[in-house]
Formats: sequence, structure tokens, C-alpha cells
Amino acid sequence: MENKINNKIEKSKSYLLYFFMYFPLGCIAPLIGMYLAHIGFNGTQVGVITSLGTGAAALGGIFWGKIYSNSKNRKNVIIIMMLLAALTAVSSLMIKTFILYAFIYSVLYFFQGPSHGLCDSMVIENNENFPAIRAIGAIGYAAAVYVAGYMSEKFGLEVIFYMHGVTFLLACLIMKSKAELKNHLTTKNKEPQARKVGYIELFQNRTFRKLLVFAFFTLGTTMAHNTYFGYLYKEGGGSLKGIGIAFLLMAGSECLFMLLIPFINRKISTEKLLLFGVIIAIFRFGVYGLTLPAYILLGSFFLQGIMNGIILVETVKYFEKILEPRMASIGVAVYYALGNNLSAIGCNMLGGVILDKWGPAQVYIFFALWNTIGLVVYMMNSLHKEAAAGVDFVR
Repeated sequence: MENKINNKIEKSKSYLLYFFMYFPLGCIAPLIGMYLAHIGFNGTQVGVITSLGTGAAALGGIFWGKIYSNSKNRKNVIIIMMLLAALTAVSSLMIKTFILYAFIYSVLYFFQGPSHGLCDSMVIENNENFPAIRAIGAIGYAAAVYVAGYMSEKFGLEVIFYMHGVTFLLACLIMKSKAELKNHLTTKNKEPQARKVGYIELFQNRTFRKLLVFAFFTLGTTMAHNTYFGYLYKEGGGSLKGIGIAFLLMAGSECLFMLLIPFINRKISTEKLLLFGVIIAIFRFGVYGLTLPAYILLGSFFLQGIMNGIILVETVKYFEKILEPRMASIGVAVYYALGNNLSAIGCNMLGGVILDKWGPAQVYIFFALWNTIGLVVYMMNSLHKEAAAGVDFVR
């Protein structure tokens, strides 16, 4: 009876952790461009700063992933990362010059970016209900989009950084209160294992390499979409207020679909479900390339819920599935660094060039083609077959 109560308390802490861990992203991500313009930066400078932040997150994933995987106190590693992210975000308010701001924004994402991926790995390793917990993260993000927009109108755009810092500090307190994590570096007798985790061994896993290439051609567009949807929506006759409503609906729909995934997995495997998610992504971005009216774009919000609800959850689960438990954390960190953040840099930069030359609709045609390459990689390497996942461990 006592164990059941303790398990419920731990689950509740995980839900709260994800709410307060994704809330800071919803505070900054939709409004950082407006804040940077507010303090005097032009469009090119805004693009450079955000791209550097994403690049720092990629490097941070590789750096922190290895530290986390080889640490005996993995919970404390994540706490340190979130704490430093909170302090850096608030400190950025003191900086108004371009070079210094680009540096501190990169530092922020060096700490912040990898923390989410490592928490994902932690939840899955501890056999918690990852789709449901990740859905609460989507709720936190959606709530932050609304609250940050309201608070910034009332108190000024600077408030988003205070909200970011406070909610990340709350996430640190929740993480500190959680039970110690299972540690793959010790045996039942608390003797250290002989083998630690390294990148050479990780990349010897053939299925990991193939899945990482697939992720590179799949995940970047989901992040770049947040940058370019506003241009597409305005071209279709929409307003700035409508853009905020659209993002709120899209983030909310992600949450609902993530909650459904455990039930869908009873009938459809991760491999097959991920294939379906990529097909939906290609269809969605291809249709957006037709220059649709704003009300149709708004009405299609549920497509993001299906697409991201599947891709963001099932990709992480797939990486965990094909790796030994001791390799899982570093594998997921590399996925976030290269398959997610590096891809987002490429999609954002190429998207910006296409936007300037041909317009937002053609950006989404590019997104559809980019994801089509990912689909081809997925099918050619038979990653959609369940047998592809499971026995490619390097012993």
C-alpha cells in the first residue's frame, strides 16, 4: 500500500516537472523575436541570435549527454542545467549589445536545450508513462504562450524572462524532491560497472545511425514551422492575434494526441506509428504550400497535434528501444543535438533564403520535400519494420 502511494506521488511530481520545464519555452520562444526587435535588433540580427542559440543547444546536447550518462548523480546534472538556464535568462535582461546578447543567448540554450531530452530519457528509463507526461509538457507550453502574451502586454516584454526564470526554478525544486534515479553505472551490490558510455561505441550501432539520419530530415521542420507559420498566416489574411490563437490551438492539440498514444500503441507499433506521423507531416506542409486562406490554416490546427504528437514522442521511444539501457541517455542527447537542433538550424536558414526569394508558401513546399527525404530514408532502411528495432547492440 505504501509503495503504491509513493509511486503515485512520484508520478505526480513527474507531471509537475514537465509542466514547469516546458512553461519557460512557451514564455520565450514565441516572443523572443519581438523582444529583440524591441531592444533595437534588426531581422538579420534576430536570425543570427536564434540560430546561434540552436547551435549551442546542439553542442550542449553532446557535452551534457556524456556527463549525464556517466554520472552517479544524474538527477543533480539536470538540476544544475536548469538552474544555470534560469539565471542566464534573467541575466540577459542587462545586455543590449548584439555580440554580447548573441553570446549570452547561446549560453542559455547550451544549458536549457539538452535538459528536456535528458528528462525524456530519465522518464522512459524509469518506466513511467512518457506520452502522458510529455503531454503535460505540451500543456505547460500552451499555457505559457497565453500567459506570457497577456503579461507582456500588461507589464512589457521583459517579463517573459522573469517568468522563464521562476518556472525553471520551480522545476529544479520538483526534480530535487524526486526519488533518486536508477543508476546504470552501479550494480545491485553498488559496485561500479567496468564499461562507461562513449560516442564511438554509440555510433557503432547501425540502426542508431540510420534512425539519426531519418530524424535529421524529419524533426527540423517541426521547429522551423514555429518561425515561418506567422508569415504564412498573415499572407492568408490573418492577424497577429490570430497567430497567437493558432499556436495555442496547435499546442493544445499536441497534448490531446500525446495522451492517446499509449492506447494507439496497443494496436500499432512505434515503428508503424512513426511512419504514419511523417506521412501526415508531408501532407500538411504540402497543403500549406498552396497559399490557403487564414481561416483554413487555423482550422487545420489538429494536424499539428497528430503530427507532433506522434513524431515528438515516438522518435524518442524508438531511440530508447534500439539502444542498451546504459547507452539510452547519451543516444537521446545526440538525437536532440544532431537530429533535432542541427536540423532546425538548416531548415531555418534555408527557409529564410526561400522566404526572401519566393515567399512563405514555398518555404512549406521545401519543408514537405525535406520530410520526404526522411520518409525515403525510413523506408529504404526498413525502419518501419518492427524487427529493425531491438538487436543491434554492440556487446
